[in-house]
Parts: sequence; C-alpha cells; structure tokens
Amino acid sequence: MNIAVLLANMGGPDSLEAVEPFLFQIFSDPHIIDVSMPGFARRMMAKMIARKRKDESIEIYRKLGGKTPLHKIMREQAQALQRTLNDGADKGRQFHVFPANRYGHRSLQSVLDDIHRDGYERLIVLSMYPFFATSTSGSIDSEIRRLTKKLSIPAERITYIERYGERQDFVRLTAGHIVRQLNEFLQNEENELTLLLSAHSIPQRHLQKGDPYFDEVRLAVQRLQKELPERVTVHLAFQSKIGPVKWLEPATDEKILELAGAGLSRLFVYPLGFTADNSETVYEIGMLYRDLALQHGIKEFVRLKALNSEPDFINLLAQLVRENV
Repeated sequence: MNIAVLLANMGGPDSLEAVEPFLFQIFSDPHIIDVSMPGFARRMMAKMIARKRKDESIEIYRKLGGKTPLHKIMREQAQALQRTLNDGADKGRQFHVFPANRYGHRSLQSVLDDIHRDGYERLIVLSMYPFFATSTSGSIDSEIRRLTKKLSIPAERITYIERYGERQDFVRLTAGHIVRQLNEFLQNEENELTLLLSAHSIPQRHLQKGDPYFDEVRLAVQRLQKELPERVTVHLAFQSKIGPVKWLEPATDEKILELAGAGLSRLFVYPLGFTADNSETVYEIGMLYRDLALQHGIKEFVRLKALNSEPDFINLLAQLVRENV
C-alpha cells in the first residue's frame, strides 16, 4: 500500500516578490478575517490590506534573507519523517511525505494534484499545529476537503490528524527540548530561570464560537510546568496579533514589559505551538521582542528554537501516522 502523508502548514513567502501575494491570500481567508461580507468585497479588502502592509513585511523578510526559513525546515521534517516511517514499515507498505502550505510556495492544491496523479491509496493529513485553531488547522482542513472533493478523492481514504498538543508524549518531548536549550544555565546557576511561553494568538471572538485553542494551550502549559525543573518559572503570553479586534491576553510584548518592570534581568522565550521556526519566531521573538526587552532593562534575552527536526519530535509524528493508518 502506498500512503501519502501531507505535512500541512500555513506557509510563508519564498521570495520578496511573493510577499504581497502571500498577504493577499491570508487576508482573503474567512477563517482568519471572519467578517461576514461578499466574496468580491473580501477580495477588495484583502488587496487593500496587502498593499498597505507590503513594504513593512518586505523589510521583515529582507532581514530574514529574503524569504521565510519555514520551507527549508519543512523539507527537512518531511525527509526525516519519511525515513523514520519507512524504516519501521510493514512489508508492502510505503510512505511518501509531502510538505505543503495553505498559502504560497508548495500550495495544498499543487501537492494534492501530485498525490492524486500518482494514485496513492491513502492520504494522511498531519497538521503542523499541535493545538487546533479555526484560523490554522481549521483553514487547512476546510481547503483540503474542498480540493479533495474537486479531485474526487473518496473521503474514506483520507485521515486528518488535527491536534496532539495535549498528549503527554508531546508535552514530555517539548519539556525535554526546552531543558536541553536551558541546560548550560541550569548546570551553572542555582537561581530561578524565567521562561516565557509565547503562543500564537487568535481573536477572542473565536472562543465564543467554540474554538478550543485556548483551552488546549492552557492544559498543555499546566502539564508542561510539571515536566520542567522546579527552578524554571513559567509564564504564558500570546503573539502575532493582527488588526484592532480583541485578541487573547496577555500579549507577549505586554508581558515582556511587565517582567522588565519587575526587575527581571534575563528572559528565555519559547515559541509554544510553533513546530518550525518562521518569521514569527526568528523575527518577531528573536529581533522585535528582543529589542523591546533590552530597551526596558532586561540584560539578557534568549530565544529558544522551535522543535524543527528534533528526533523526538519526528518520532512522535511517525507514531501519530502509524496510529492512524
């Protein structure tokens, strides 16, 4: 049996020229900008916002080398997962792992076209977002269901893995990944270490519509605290707010100012729920929030890396796939 595994992410621009089209796609998505309006009006609004934000976004990606680091990491994740799955696969079962994005480079449509053309017998859609949110996994699932219906891929051949952030094995490997990055400080000092878990934010009105994201994140943080050394003090905040509506609180920048005001001299920040480093971790946390912290008295600011291609994480993804075959 030939099985296609689709690693689904939201994506990012692969060049400076791709920034404005990428922004247009984001702001056209009703799962992200959930304002009720006709399609043509939404496209006009998205075009206007993309044009307005283009120059600022281009400068951000210029600082990142002209493109998001996400695509390279996703290729590495896909290659590692394919090796792991096939090393332990039953005879007659072959896995092929495809990185794909909701927007931009290696779009869901182009990857699904390839999967359909090559006649895979099963399709497993694995979200790279461990916590389910309407604006990420919900948007991905909706688009895949639309595209597979258009391609006449039977629904019974498709399995969706939409969440795994509350699983104890995910929590445990995340704690281990954090501790390895803190290890030098844990060994050399006896003082408490302050860790800020910065998760992606969503509009609060999504919660009122039944979005489970905040509850899943909060439960994972509770479990994560139990896995971390007692010397590590944990805070939770939310980043990447867009627009004037009310989003989850506290915001990461506000939490940094609060900690700086309390006299904190060193801060570690981990991108909770980000399984691959991208502009939001490398630029927003590693540059924007770092500058904010240093300007307000925090002397040392350390951005911890996302899971990326950590072997424990790849093994968990393989376990998730095997459980759903």
